[in-house]
Amino acid sequence: MRNFQNLILIGGTGAAILLSGCSSSSSHGDRTEGRVLDDKQITAKIEDALKAAPVYKFDDVDVKTFDGVVQLSGFVTSQAQKQHAAEIAQGVKGVNRVVNGITLKPQAPTPTGRPDQSGQANPPEPTPATTTPPQGESKP
Repeated sequence: MRNFQNLILIGGTGAAILLSGCSSSSSHGDRTEGRVLDDKQITAKIEDALKAAPVYKFDDVDVKTFDGVVQLSGFVTSQAQKQHAAEIAQGVKGVNRVVNGITLKPQAPTPTGRPDQSGQANPPEPTPATTTPPQGESKP
């Protein structure tokens, strides 16, 4: 009877150890606990640097890090802002590569309905009915 109780105890303990080992390795994939911690620290440093940026605010940018590769996603208002976010991320120690998946926010329609290349609205073009001829000339 005593041997049977010891066998159950040993078997139960072994199963618990085996199951706990499986769950921790599958939750992080191929990465070690140290790599997971490094990736979390890299993500936090980039998020802090983006929030502290003096020119742009990056409220709509999300940062994820896996094995030293940083993925940026979300929305910004200009190409310069997108590029600056990538530069900030690349400057953080431990970053191997930056994948910049940030998207430019759609521009609001302008009076002419066309934004220029900088994202700024073009002034409305004069129509022939509102154009006045130069002084000294007459209309045909």
